[in-house]
Amino acid sequence: MSKEVKKNAAAEEEKAEKVVTKYDLKVQRRKAEKEKEKRTKDVTTAVSVIILLALAAFVLSFPIRTYLSLHKAYIKVGNEDITKVEFDYSYWTVVNNYVNSYSQYLSWFGLDVTKDLASQSYDGTRSWKDYFEEMTVNTLRQNKALKADAQAKGFTKDITEDYHRILEQQKANAKSAGLSMNKYLQQNFGSYATEARIKPFLEEALFVNAYLKKLSDDNTPAEAEVQAKYEEDPKSYDSVDYRIQQFDAVLPTEPTELADPVEESEDGTKSEETTYTPSDAEIEKAMSDARELATKALATVKTEGEQVVGISYASANNTIRDWLFDDARKAGNTTVLEDTSSHVVYAVAFEKKYRDETPTADVRIMVTDTQEQAQEVYNTWNGNGATEENFIDLCNGKYAEYAVAEDGLLQGITKNDDLYEDLLGWIFAEGRKTGDCEVVNVPDVASFVTYYVGESKPAWYHTIENDLRNTAVNNYIEQIKETVQVSDPDKNLNYLIIEEEESKAAAESAAAESAAAENSDAQSSEAESTEGEEGSSASDESAAE
Repeated sequence: MSKEVKKNAAAEEEKAEKVVTKYDLKVQRRKAEKEKEKRTKDVTTAVSVIILLALAAFVLSFPIRTYLSLHKAYIKVGNEDITKVEFDYSYWTVVNNYVNSYSQYLSWFGLDVTKDLASQSYDGTRSWKDYFEEMTVNTLRQNKALKADAQAKGFTKDITEDYHRILEQQKANAKSAGLSMNKYLQQNFGSYATEARIKPFLEEALFVNAYLKKLSDDNTPAEAEVQAKYEEDPKSYDSVDYRIQQFDAVLPTEPTELADPVEESEDGTKSEETTYTPSDAEIEKAMSDARELATKALATVKTEGEQVVGISYASANNTIRDWLFDDARKAGNTTVLEDTSSHVVYAVAFEKKYRDETPTADVRIMVTDTQEQAQEVYNTWNGNGATEENFIDLCNGKYAEYAVAEDGLLQGITKNDDLYEDLLGWIFAEGRKTGDCEVVNVPDVASFVTYYVGESKPAWYHTIENDLRNTAVNNYIEQIKETVQVSDPDKNLNYLIIEEEESKAAAESAAAESAAAENSDAQSSEAESTEGEEGSSASDESAAE
């Protein structure tokens, strides 16, 4: 037996022989209570440390999140890291522009901007947030491509004045809203937006817009190009005059003798609909009646039909435009045309097709909320020399927020344009001459400070000129955008995840179809081979006989 074993055995014997007194029990109990207190204290201390660490991490996460949003790449566009701050600025710029452009149609689109965009479906697969993020990425790709192209070609532009003008406008907007500048910017461009942080993004946007203007000017087509484009496709740029009468098919609102049989439900009762849906036979009967009326109207439509003038192919009614712009059409031709989807029949009389040579007008306009503001602008212009150059200076300077376009210029205005009648009436008033300037007040709408530049080329020319210029610029942008790719290593963009899943599903489906086709081909080959072998055996047996 070893010394260690002997020592342990002796200790156990001594422990067994010792008599345990009440005092011993009291000491042991006190010792156990002290150990329990110590363990409780240790646990409490540990929990306290964990809680303190968690609170510290929570508090520290605010500057950490801000730091990451300012410096960490949210996505990468081309060679540039896009931070969360920049992405949010671009995202909300896209959203705000979309909402302002389509405000009257948002309910049709099923979009409620007061609710979470991520929870509203755009197309059944993507949310509105996904849609706007995709638009944002496309905008970033375009802007980065244009900036790089401009810098590579040595393009420069001092945008200091433009930047300060927009900044002052934003400050005025913030004041009107009763907000601090940073609070206003955060509401409009994301929670991390401040004046200092968004400055480089706004400056970049102004620089890119200036370069776009240069590209547009550089791609203005020559007159020979415009004429050649017209001769290539006159239908797209000609206008027509015609007369028309419309006859709506009167659909029944309750069953007639042509109604479909009423189906009974499983319990034997007839189903009841809140709105009656006519049968195909009832619809055809209503359309037939409308056709009959339209056919009778052909005798008088040339004189009694509503006259429509100066309509282009693009703006003409889909049901009648191909007939109107047919090269075989001649003055006095009439026809009956029907729109089965809308249950409408038209009696149409063709009058003439032509290239509209009526000169258009070029004007410079500033629009204000009140007549007093407009009068102030006019008085300032009049007091500064009352020239076109003075008007342009005001459009780009003191009253830049009122200018309707760059330099306030609108070109190629026609009498048929979608402008207010009071404004069109002033522009095309008899005796109107270059240099005329006046405040045109449209009641309950706005007041316009309008400067008449003069007559311009006809509408067809401006249309082709704009088409050629825009096509050239857009094609160039698409070309340089191809060099700017997007990467999203942290999977921040859900629409890219959806695209990846759809692409994977499409590839798997294509592979399955290919495998099925190969299997089918293999089976066909095997069947043909078997038939061949059977035919060969039969021939051998016949020869043997």
